[in-house]
Amino acid sequence: MDIETLGAVLRKEKDTGSLQELPGDFCEDVSTYLKSLEEERKEADERRSGRSEYLEDEIRSATGKVEDIVRRRIGKIVKLASSGMKTLPKGMLEEEERIFEGVKRYVDEGKERIFALMMGECEQEGEREGVREEGEVKEKGEEGEKSSWHILKSTEPSPAKDRDEDLHIVRILEDIPTFMGTDGRIYKVKREDVIMLPKTNAEILCKRGVAERFEGTEANKGGVHEIEK
Repeated sequence: MDIETLGAVLRKEKDTGSLQELPGDFCEDVSTYLKSLEEERKEADERRSGRSEYLEDEIRSATGKVEDIVRRRIGKIVKLASSGMKTLPKGMLEEEERIFEGVKRYVDEGKERIFALMMGECEQEGEREGVREEGEVKEKGEEGEKSSWHILKSTEPSPAKDRDEDLHIVRILEDIPTFMGTDGRIYKVKREDVIMLPKTNAEILCKRGVAERFEGTEANKGGVHEIEK
């Protein structure tokens, strides 16, 4: 490792939008190089050699290049992690892989929390997992024909304060992130699922165009109408 090699690595990071693949021992090589420069500078100081200033300049230049390389690579890693990429990109060092996984996890969790807030989750603490039960629903108006839509139900009863709200059955038109309903339940749904939701959540999803009312099916105050196989 030397100043010219660091310069070449930095130029490539500047010129390309993707991560360049670095040797697995890149960090170790840089550390060894900087330590050797520092030791050489100390020896030059002791000998009061004019080379000391030259070494000081090289240390500053090398350190600056290393910092620029790291900054640019982390910027690319954060961008990749927040883009929704599910697999590790090529070319990352071991520590960079940890950064990617950590950023991706926090971004995904943050998206879910924000979406839950937008869907009406207010000051709810704790999450209660719903249980997905699959069943086939006979589509109204098409005699004898069954769809492969999934009915999602929770094994836990709604909190007493939420039982007065009507429940509506909607069909999900596209995949949406996990969210908390006004009944305090956590809903994990995907495209073509048919699910019973509190009226407020059902209306919000329909207005956003990600769900539609399943006509002729509604769960009222008198009890939830569950569709079985």
